[in-house]
Amino acid sequence: MILAALLAALPETIGAQSQPGGDAPPLTERERSLLQRIQSLEKKIAGLRDVQARLAAIEARLGEERAQGTSKEPADSAAVGSYLQPAAFVPGGKEEPQPPRAAAPASPKPAPQSAAASPPSQPAGGQPPSQSSATTPPAADDKARFPEASDGNPAVFGEFNPGRGFVVSRGQYGELDLSGYMAVRYLNQLPPDQSATDHLGRPFPVEPRNDFQFHRVMLFSQGWLFSPKFQYSTFVWTVQDTNQVAVGGALYYNFSKYFTLGAGWNAYPGTLSLQGSHPYWVSYDRVMADEFFRPYFSQGVFAQGNLLRTLQYRWMVGNNNSNLDVPASKLDRDLSAGFAITWQPTTGEFGPRGAFGDYERHKKLATRFNLAYTYSPEERQSPIGTPASNTTLRLADSLNVFDTGALAAGVTVERVRYQLVSVAAGMKYRGFWLQGEGYFRKLDHFIADGPLPVAAVRNTGFYVQAAQMIVPNRIELYGSTSFVLGEFGQRPHEFIGGANYYPWNTRNLRLNLQLINVSHSPVSSTFGFYTGQITGKVLTLGFTAFY
Repeated sequence: MILAALLAALPETIGAQSQPGGDAPPLTERERSLLQRIQSLEKKIAGLRDVQARLAAIEARLGEERAQGTSKEPADSAAVGSYLQPAAFVPGGKEEPQPPRAAAPASPKPAPQSAAASPPSQPAGGQPPSQSSATTPPAADDKARFPEASDGNPAVFGEFNPGRGFVVSRGQYGELDLSGYMAVRYLNQLPPDQSATDHLGRPFPVEPRNDFQFHRVMLFSQGWLFSPKFQYSTFVWTVQDTNQVAVGGALYYNFSKYFTLGAGWNAYPGTLSLQGSHPYWVSYDRVMADEFFRPYFSQGVFAQGNLLRTLQYRWMVGNNNSNLDVPASKLDRDLSAGFAITWQPTTGEFGPRGAFGDYERHKKLATRFNLAYTYSPEERQSPIGTPASNTTLRLADSLNVFDTGALAAGVTVERVRYQLVSVAAGMKYRGFWLQGEGYFRKLDHFIADGPLPVAAVRNTGFYVQAAQMIVPNRIELYGSTSFVLGEFGQRPHEFIGGANYYPWNTRNLRLNLQLINVSHSPVSSTFGFYTGQITGKVLTLGFTAFY
């Protein structure tokens, strides 16, 4: 195009000036020299016109072949493209030709992994990004870096913590990101025929499972509105095993690194697995003791932040221990609360989301200590004579404390107070991870329709988990054990061995194989690994995807 413009801009009078004629006086020596130069220039121009015509024909032919899908560019096509490209501007006022155009663009390579991921909804520098199109190319958006794990939103404590996701829209007044989590699994509880008794000697039904499930699907949206400090998140949470669907979300305002305040759905931060670490566990669900003692999810107000660089806090005040599937008409006026203090003295971090396992292979010893307390007055949420709606509190023999006859024959507990104290410690170094958590749970302040043999039920327990990345970024082996001690149980315990295979150099995709040897499980949940009072082997194979 530049060549065509150059030719068109030449004076049409060149030819006329080059022809002496008529009565014109004889040319001087200087004029004859100039005429020779003009004639030479005319020949070059004619040659360039011929080259231009041939190049136009070549480009036309290539365009037709591309349109028909049969393009076979000649070896010199790159040179042709380079010849016709305009010069590129280079700072400093110089120009240089652009490189040749490739026949087909190469697929973009993933961006390199950074030391730590930015919070998903805060642009760098705290300034709102400029107005852009509806979608952002991956190269311009750090949230689309495929290998990089997600730090999540530190103000979300439970399972509904969004991933890095994809930017759907980003503008001057807000941002919308979408992310999700999926788990598919095979579960086999053996032996298939079992029987057990509760602490009163009555038969307890044990029903081992053997099934495939598209186990869990969670879809998230998150972003900010009007200011990067004002953030939001929503979720659709499904558990296929129980056919449960929940929809919720929360609003947050980030005042500073010392204080983020939120309202909506969250978890009581009573154990390490309820402090934003999901799904970065060594398996895709909790060990037995953690599942038995932990608090749950509710609606309320909550906050998190740093007290010091290595000292963090979390707290929440909510409606009850578990607000899922509980309408407001069944809530009483007694509120629940929980808080946690986390100290990370050596590095000030413990991996993305405080993850379990050392996939990142810390070069410096990382340590974490945690203290948490949860308080919740609980109600049966169903009239006496009907099945209890509240199923969050179980005795060590797996009986629901609100079931009729759980503590005494024919007696139904209507209200009870739940308290939990947990203490945890962990370390990571060069692919090795070791973590333990201990629990003390107390159930008291019973209100029942008859006399009870106890005024309080106390249980203690713990787990210890260890993992080693034997092939960096690919293969991880782990082992765990957990115990539940105290009243009404038969010393429930378990030993676990498992392996993770990460096929695509990221925490976000993994194949998990696990074998559990369990005795008299106090936990009974359709979505977890355990059926009440099961004794034997539990084999699971699962694949999880997080984006």
